[in-house]
Amino acid sequence: MGGLQGEFEALYSPGEVALQLNIQRQTVTKYARIFETEGFVFHKDEKGNRAYTDTNISMFRRVTNAKSKPGITLETAIKGVIPIYMKDSITPGVTEISTENEQYKSITNEKLDMLMHALAEQQKLILDQSQKIDSLQKQLNEHRLDVKNRDTKLLEHIREHQKERKAEMLLIAQSEVAAAREEQQEKGFFARLFGK
Repeated sequence: MGGLQGEFEALYSPGEVALQLNIQRQTVTKYARIFETEGFVFHKDEKGNRAYTDTNISMFRRVTNAKSKPGITLETAIKGVIPIYMKDSITPGVTEISTENEQYKSITNEKLDMLMHALAEQQKLILDQSQKIDSLQKQLNEHRLDVKNRDTKLLEHIREHQKERKAEMLLIAQSEVAAAREEQQEKGFFARLFGK
């Protein structure tokens, strides 16, 4: 046991108490039974097994020290120690450890359920956002394709327009050259005709 802590004292099994006091496990049980006949109540789990606190260990240590003195019996030693520790006895109205453990489990399960629910909601939100991002990416790709097609058509139109303009300019230039030659030929004919 040796590990329940928090607002409660640490609890130890009979074997752990025996090791700390350097006595037999059966001796710990014997001490506990005599204390109980005198009205002392120990922590018990849901199966009825006793659990001991640091205070109980200190109490048993005093009994061991007292009974090692000549003429002191175990019962006498326990009766001498009880008044000192009776305030530390567990009264029947105190909630037992198993109930406390159940409450702790219940609270823990509630919190775990809340966390699992929050995690599921978060995963759903992430999935929704991922789908929105995919949709926006698709729209962006379509827009890019539209812009690229528009740019390609615009560029083709500009090139076509440039070709047409170039052809027009070439025709204008050719007709101007032809007109200039014709004028020059006419001048040359009249100049020869009139001697100028």
